Amino acid sequence: MSDKVAILGVGMTKIDSAKKDQKLDDMVFEAASKALAQASLDREEIDSVVIAACDELDGRCISSMLLAMPAGAYLKDEIKVTDDGSYGVILAAMRLMTGLFDLSLVVSWCKTSEAPLSDVMSMRWDPFYHRGIGMNHITAAALMAGAYAERHGISSDIPAKVVVKNRRNGSRNLNAHLRTPVTMGEVRLSPRVSWPLRALDCAPESDGACALILASPRRAKKLKRDAVRLAGFGWAADSYYLGERMLWDSPSLRIAAGKAYGMAKIKEPVAEIDAAEISDFTSYHELLAYEGLGFCGSGQAQDLIREGITAREGGLPVNPSGGLLCSNPFTAAGLFRICEAFLQVAGKAGDHQIRGATKALAQGSAGFCAQGNAVFVLTQ
Repeated sequence: MSDKVAILGVGMTKIDSAKKDQKLDDMVFEAASKALAQASLDREEIDSVVIAACDELDGRCISSMLLAMPAGAYLKDEIKVTDDGSYGVILAAMRLMTGLFDLSLVVSWCKTSEAPLSDVMSMRWDPFYHRGIGMNHITAAALMAGAYAERHGISSDIPAKVVVKNRRNGSRNLNAHLRTPVTMGEVRLSPRVSWPLRALDCAPESDGACALILASPRRAKKLKRDAVRLAGFGWAADSYYLGERMLWDSPSLRIAAGKAYGMAKIKEPVAEIDAAEISDFTSYHELLAYEGLGFCGSGQAQDLIREGITAREGGLPVNPSGGLLCSNPFTAAGLFRICEAFLQVAGKAGDHQIRGATKALAQGSAGFCAQGNAVFVLTQ
């Protein structure tokens, strides 16, 4: 057994537009229970629980007072990350690496149908210079998309092809929120949301919860079970203020990817990675991520789309699950990416499985215009 932290199992709810028939705590319990079942573990064996959630979107202060128990944290050492779910995996992995814990349950969720997402995100802006002009996550994403398109001369057909690719992939994913393929014409004719973004360029707002179980190398070896290794991970953050950043680029993603690749000993990501699950909050952000992850040089992401490299049948399938353009449980988005990467490496992705996948990448993103990024490499 390798000396890397191992992922023993994952659990995911079906992702929907609105889970009106399921309370939030029931969603959380379902995801945590599924992860434990897949790992063949009892809750009593877990010694660390990491939660990734947002009080504002949960609609209550210190929401873990209610939701820690269905997440499996009753009488356990529990800690919370108020950020994208992928950062919960980072914290859990580092806790295991201290040698003080052996099994960690990471749980994240979001029920956007019960939260005014745009209003919550607007409140995160600087109150003096940004909030008053109506900035939110969509308008900020549009600024980044527009800067990227202008910088590299990206025609609207390129991001439209990203949408068509991911919606086609999502039609094979039984857990996805949007499972209907779309055509180039439908993308072009969808309503303008914030230039250059059209409605189909943007991720939907979804309800969903997911969980995974990490094991220290010594516990993974003792359990003698098939596991997926967390071969490498890295994270970085850029400036909060958009005026201090070149929005056509994502240096924090480049740094995070470099750290993950260095730990996993990856030198040629396109040649060595079999599948990638990345945070495509918009179709333009998937293109940006290609460059930040080192899949291509600056301005060359459009070539990967034209040549079909990132299609399901291509050399490096990106978002075979459909990505965020098909399912976007906002706070939990990054953890879902890691869970999907796990399923690919474990050979358990069902109809959207990439044949022969033994090494997968996952990327989580947080903050406005992908301010913070986390990258993970999973291997057999």
